[in-house]
Amino acid sequence: MGFDRWRPVFLCIAFLLLLSPAAKADDDLSDLGLEELMQVELASATRRSEPLSRIPAAVTVLTEEDIFRSGAANVPEALQLVPGVHVAQMNTDRWAVGIRGFNGLLSNKHLVLVDGRPVTSPVMTGVQWDNIVPISMVKRIEVVRGTRTSLWGAESFTGVINIITKNAYELKGGQSVTTAGTRGASQTVRQGWETGDNAAVAVYGTGGYLNGDWLTSSRAEHDGHEWSKVQGGLRADWENAFTDALSVQADVVRSNTEEEMPGGPGGPGGPPENRSRSDINGYTQFVWDRATGLDSNLRFRTSFTRDSAQLADLDGGVNTLDAELTSAMERMGRHYLTWGLGTQYIWDDVHGDGLGKSNQGHIYSWTGSSFIRDRITLLPDSLYFIAGLKADMLGDGDVELQPTLRLLHTRDDAEYWLAVSRGVRANTRYQRSGSYRIHFGGTDYQVLAPSNLQTEKLISYEAGYRQALTPDTRFDLSLYVNDYSELLMLELDESTHTARVTNSLKGTAYGMEAMLEWTATDWLTLKPSASLIYQNIYGLESGPVGDSMPEEGFESEMKLQILTRPLKDVGLDLFLGYIDSPDQLHLPAYFSVDAHASWRASDTLLLELIGRNLGGSHRQFSDLKVGPSLDCRITWDF
Repeated sequence: MGFDRWRPVFLCIAFLLLLSPAAKADDDLSDLGLEELMQVELASATRRSEPLSRIPAAVTVLTEEDIFRSGAANVPEALQLVPGVHVAQMNTDRWAVGIRGFNGLLSNKHLVLVDGRPVTSPVMTGVQWDNIVPISMVKRIEVVRGTRTSLWGAESFTGVINIITKNAYELKGGQSVTTAGTRGASQTVRQGWETGDNAAVAVYGTGGYLNGDWLTSSRAEHDGHEWSKVQGGLRADWENAFTDALSVQADVVRSNTEEEMPGGPGGPGGPPENRSRSDINGYTQFVWDRATGLDSNLRFRTSFTRDSAQLADLDGGVNTLDAELTSAMERMGRHYLTWGLGTQYIWDDVHGDGLGKSNQGHIYSWTGSSFIRDRITLLPDSLYFIAGLKADMLGDGDVELQPTLRLLHTRDDAEYWLAVSRGVRANTRYQRSGSYRIHFGGTDYQVLAPSNLQTEKLISYEAGYRQALTPDTRFDLSLYVNDYSELLMLELDESTHTARVTNSLKGTAYGMEAMLEWTATDWLTLKPSASLIYQNIYGLESGPVGDSMPEEGFESEMKLQILTRPLKDVGLDLFLGYIDSPDQLHLPAYFSVDAHASWRASDTLLLELIGRNLGGSHRQFSDLKVGPSLDCRITWDF
């Protein structure tokens, strides 16, 4: 589908958008001023509902309005707004998302949650981003940068991304979202009902097709692949007026891919192989939340998830059954205590032959964890000391302790915080299994099972400051030093054509993230941000191969979001970015330009025109160049 063929249609739509009477999302947070937004309660950073002004961590909240004004068609596109988060498109349905200096298709240094349910693959790591719920059903995204292993465990080495979806009460009524353009087409329909005074249920269905035409390479056989999916789900919520809230969620998705698989986990360079793949994934989750006081609760969550797993010719499915119990206790004098217990049971049937030959068969593993956190008031409404500790019992029976100490000072409209934390990252199934082959740099390597892998380790030092400078201006600054040791890499032996995963990398990263939000007028808001990082990593001279490999030296990202409302019901928004993600591929930095125009034609009809990568085609994290695209999105409430 060529751009020139559709240019007249897009120009007509743009002309109508400009002449017609911004659309506004229905998020409860969208109308809040900056000072009010600081008091919105979040849970990802502390495992209990606390306002942003009481959280000693680098936190960014993307509200429904933020996501809408970005024109994002999926979660990774929305995450591009967040400083310190590195986002790159790997193929039609594949994204590399990392935090604070790590990025890759199998990014394995941070934890991704959907409504508290882990969606980072426990076997291959990485996330199947396009299998997450439609973006129109996302209420907000909470991004915590910096190690949160004292609360979320060994998965949250560099941060946590928690995607919060709308509950059944917020999904009442019907909605149709239709998207079509140069990338393909999609259709989402949802319907929600009240089923009693205290209960509601909602169902949805979505289908989509992406052609991959906006992804190109100097070698035609590596162009973006075709991808399609059909997905459906339901959510039911029930609330007792006094104490209890119950929630049930379920989802199933079937996706089909016509693609060329790369030559292995080592990176590009292997001969691709054409193949068709069809996957069926799904999950179900139950949550019970009981209020035990005015400022306390007991929460139980359990879920079962079935995901597919692919790496080179390794293929199969991963089953995860997990459960956790957390308690946010009432204030006891100076103490504000939170604790929790959790367990996870994983079994998979990953197998392969050819380049990904594996003889592991079915693998079963069990992990357990517990955490405790106390916020101690040193000076009322001014100075707080936070101590936390999480114990993770990993699949091999080892127990890792991950503590944190934090200090928070609040004054007027400002917060200052300091932190020191220890984190670990456990190795993955394929890293410790061996008995498969990869193709890298024109050579086949037999990967041998490692003899004694250690957990990756991190000591993190952080400081931060945020303030509502005026009722219309908010500033956020974060500084960090991350001291890494025992980082994993794949060492290649060219003399024997063998490879082995080893704990050979160590080093230090120094970083800064800053963001300013300024509502200049009723019709203009500016959100500039900057991320700077210098990485001094030892062991890179051997040419590391693996997942989320860092790059030596200085890297930066500069972003600017411009939100305007030239007319009452018209929105025109721009995103400008200078992107230089810190990865081992040494790809050149590039400029990114996205544009979003919206028109609320009536109370029930919303039209949007979305342009992405308008600055031209650029390699982001693979051989593919990501080129410009233009899409039209129509939202009809009925």
